[in-house]
Amino acid sequence: MILSTLFALEGTAHTAVDRMVIISDPHLLSPELVMPGSAIDNVDRVDTKMVAMSDEIMAAITDSIIDIKPSVVLLTGDLTYNGERASHERMVQFLDRMASHGIQPLVIPGNHDCNNPYARRFEGDKTLPVATVTRDEFAQIYSNYGYGKGVQRDPASLSYCCEPIKGVVVIGIDSNMDEKNTLVSRGDSTDTYYNGGRIKPETLQWIIGQASKAKSQGKQVIAMMHHHLVPHFDQQERFLANYIVQDHNSIAYQLMQAGIHTIFTGHLHVTDAATQYYNNRTDSIVEVATGSSICYPFALRIAALDSKHSMLDIDTRWLNATPSCPTLRELGRQRIINSTPGLAAMISGKAWNKLGGQMGQIKAMLESNGSKVYLPETPQQATQLALRHLSEVLSRSMLAVIEGNEQEKDIEDIINEGKRGIRGIIEEVAPSQADNLWEFFEHDVYPKLEPLVRSILEDHNAVGAPDESHSNDLHLKVSL
Repeated sequence: MILSTLFALEGTAHTAVDRMVIISDPHLLSPELVMPGSAIDNVDRVDTKMVAMSDEIMAAITDSIIDIKPSVVLLTGDLTYNGERASHERMVQFLDRMASHGIQPLVIPGNHDCNNPYARRFEGDKTLPVATVTRDEFAQIYSNYGYGKGVQRDPASLSYCCEPIKGVVVIGIDSNMDEKNTLVSRGDSTDTYYNGGRIKPETLQWIIGQASKAKSQGKQVIAMMHHHLVPHFDQQERFLANYIVQDHNSIAYQLMQAGIHTIFTGHLHVTDAATQYYNNRTDSIVEVATGSSICYPFALRIAALDSKHSMLDIDTRWLNATPSCPTLRELGRQRIINSTPGLAAMISGKAWNKLGGQMGQIKAMLESNGSKVYLPETPQQATQLALRHLSEVLSRSMLAVIEGNEQEKDIEDIINEGKRGIRGIIEEVAPSQADNLWEFFEHDVYPKLEPLVRSILEDHNAVGAPDESHSNDLHLKVSL
């Protein structure tokens, strides 16, 4: 009762045997790497992740998992903040505690976990390098949690295959590119870091072989990896290429053909589900992405297998508090709102990079009839212009996407508020031409943007196409 009150996880524990808990992106930073001061404070000031509280949050999640009593826990990558060896060793202590209660954790690395040149400790006002881990060391550290005896290993990657529940095979897929990272600490001339995702051709064939073998034996197959396989909004591969594996359409189809119809992922820090259909909607693969454990809304998934192991009933819970932070969710939500200036800077920065060199021409064109325009002259001015008119709608949009089930929000109001913000920008930049420019935006620009906007805010994929799909992000049933 005390634990349930302290950790305040919504919902009640179940007693069924064949259930799994899925968490992602805990980004654990070992307490031994943190001493109070401006260094860690500066990280917390700009990050949506509650980095300084990561250890306490992981402790609360561990207690909650023990209370839930699943058979298996799947951790879909980014186990550590930046691949610090000490953080990996600390994570194993939490996994050992789960295992001592008869729970089998299984991990897969994320882009932060191996060969990370940015592994650091924080001492007062100093940020100092510490040891990271190689891929071989990762496997050694987690030898009891996916990389030990009785597990089939892919020779080309950190992918593996095991059967933690009789008749249910889990394939952990290594989708990382950290083999390409370079580290000054290991003698390279510079630090480089790759966070994109791909599945090696030889690894893909190994996965297909393992899945096909399991299906031929009458077993069900569940996959997990860090990066996305299925787009969670239209054109994700264009706008967020580093969050989805290369050649994702072809790979998704091949995995589905091999008998994989459900995959758990993380990486983007959103709690979202997406379905990709094939063969005139007669077959599909469902991706269930789980948000970061140390980011609002602090999600974890509970997936219950039916008696025939043919269906997963997936529910989503939230961590509301920790012993020292009864207002965890409120603080985390405010972190998202506080990140709006950074999002505005990113968007306006990209726009500036595309249009900045043409600002003189644009200004001359708009002033050709003698009217005066007030275009921003620097990226910083462009950011401030965006924030004056779009700050609130950006916050509302981010919260809607991060919380999941966006369609339950007042999406039309969010869209209309965004349009009012665009209108305000136009009126500030070109007051005498505002009506004409707004008409151009409404009739020529927005119709091209609307499918993408609605894909994101209405939580639909392939908007307007025959295979358009919508998945309940928080409570869903999927076939295996």
